[in-house]
Amino acid sequence: MFSEAGVFYLQQLASLVFKHSGVRHKLSTREGQISLLHAGQSSAQRDIQNCWRQLIATLQPQQKLALEREGLHFTPSLNRQAS
Repeated sequence: MFSEAGVFYLQQLASLVFKHSGVRHKLSTREGQISLLHAGQSSAQRDIQNCWRQLIATLQPQQKLALEREGLHFTPSLNRQAS
């Protein structure tokens, strides 16, 4: 489902989420990927948010629609911290 760049950012996101939370996500399963994406989307950590945005930037519109059906949201105003 993910491009080569998307896989790179997914792995980076998994590493950052583990670093901050101690929770590992199994990237070889769809459930593990979706769980990681939810964790990344809801994180308040700046490095996780930056990685999340880079990952989302690699997605095609149809991929975003499929992930929205999984409960993820991609509106620009979400996931931004006040400067």
